[in-house]
Amino acid sequence: MVKSGFQEEEQLWFLGVLDRKFQEQETAIRDLLLSIARPDVGQPFRERRTDLSVTAPMASDNMQSPRSSLARVREVRVTALSDTSDAYEGMKSEATPPAASPSNASASGTPNGKRSKALARAMNDDLTDKDPPAKAFIKHSLDAYMGLVVVINLGLMITMAQLSGDRADYELQLSASLPAIPDSVFEVADNLFFIIYILDVLARIIVLRKEWYYDPIEGVMFMNIFDALLVMVHAFELIILPSLFIGGDSESASSIRVLKLIRIVRTLRIVKTVNMFRQLRLLVGTCVASMGALFWSMVLLCLLKLGFALVICQALQGFIMDDSHDMATRLEMNNLYGNFLKAFYTLFEITHSGSWPSKVRPVIEKVNPWYAVLFCSYIAFVVFAVIRIVTALFLQETLSNAANDADMLLENSRRLAKDYQDKLEELFQAADNDGDGSLTPDEFVDALSIPGVQRYLTMLDVRVQDCRPLFDILDDGDGQITIAEFCKGLMQLKGQARALDIVMLTRENAKMMKICQEIHTALMPTGKVL
Repeated sequence: MVKSGFQEEEQLWFLGVLDRKFQEQETAIRDLLLSIARPDVGQPFRERRTDLSVTAPMASDNMQSPRSSLARVREVRVTALSDTSDAYEGMKSEATPPAASPSNASASGTPNGKRSKALARAMNDDLTDKDPPAKAFIKHSLDAYMGLVVVINLGLMITMAQLSGDRADYELQLSASLPAIPDSVFEVADNLFFIIYILDVLARIIVLRKEWYYDPIEGVMFMNIFDALLVMVHAFELIILPSLFIGGDSESASSIRVLKLIRIVRTLRIVKTVNMFRQLRLLVGTCVASMGALFWSMVLLCLLKLGFALVICQALQGFIMDDSHDMATRLEMNNLYGNFLKAFYTLFEITHSGSWPSKVRPVIEKVNPWYAVLFCSYIAFVVFAVIRIVTALFLQETLSNAANDADMLLENSRRLAKDYQDKLEELFQAADNDGDGSLTPDEFVDALSIPGVQRYLTMLDVRVQDCRPLFDILDDGDGQITIAEFCKGLMQLKGQARALDIVMLTRENAKMMKICQEIHTALMPTGKVL
């Protein structure tokens, strides 16, 4: 009887050990499903390893069987779990791509360089401490405000140019009245904008300091240097030029005003901070990325126009020099194709303006109909074929630039994640009948049993088969699901199982089978002795 009771007690102890292992396995699966940040998934394994090392001596104290066998069991369990944790850490290191360093991110001329720079900037924003309020305002919000100032200044310059034209109309007696706004108003406004631009540059220099001209991720800050140069040009116009042209003609000084139009480039800085300019940023990036393709396309078209211009110019010079032909026709041909430069410019109009009938028909009708063969061949090959190939090339560059724009991809990912979370929060609020901010098992099962809710989850790429097991997976053990647990868990369950999750579960099951087998092997001598 004593031996039978002792065997029954050891069987209970063995069943208790297996129960704990299965509970730990269930916890591991729940952690894998609920964890979004992959490195955090490894933490439960280390916690379980520590817990096991504590619970094993407790089991040893309760069990008075041969201590060597139980010590062997504890050693096997702890060693196996240690191997599991180490294997998981190795999987994390293999699955995690190397982060882009600032040195590698400097190669911004290629799509990979752009992605590396954007990734480095995103990692820097997530991992480093937030900038002080003044520095954050200078880096982000100030660009939008200064862009608005530049647009207003541009509108003022347009109004000033329009009123100057009205004043010229009055001087030419084309208008009966002078403009109502005097020039002094524009001078005061121009000085005010100049002060704003100086304050902008000084504020950036004082707050950003070294980052004003060099950023560890972006590299040399050419836009800030460009702003400083524009302010210097503006200061030269307002302060130095008036002293140089006192009492003289200001016509020479007005030429430098054209340089101020370059300040419109400053508005392009808004596209990095304002979401509504996202497509404009894509177009600008495409134009910049397509400069090489544009150059060689222009070279090809230039060679084609150059060759045909030589042919048509030499062919028509005999007609132009022949005194027997009509003088008006000879003058017209000379105006269009009289020398190489005239013929080249005419072919430029034929190729790019779309007005080729007005340039070609006079030659065919007034000189010789056989010229239709030359012009039709040129138009079919260059205007129709080559131009469309160049257009397709730019379209390909646009799509490639959009696919390689890491900033836009990250922004779209954040926006989609936010929209998805908003939909899950709406579903949670609809399922929370009592409005206490948490879902009980009954509320959860009742809500997810509604066909409309299931269709809504299917639309969100979340397929629910059994509600109660899903509640146990989402729950952290307190018997209720908060809105954070609900959103985090369902976002993790979105779509199909990932390869890393499947491999992790397979390895965990293999480790569990190994642990059970070694526990069984270690306890067999004890069973035989008893």
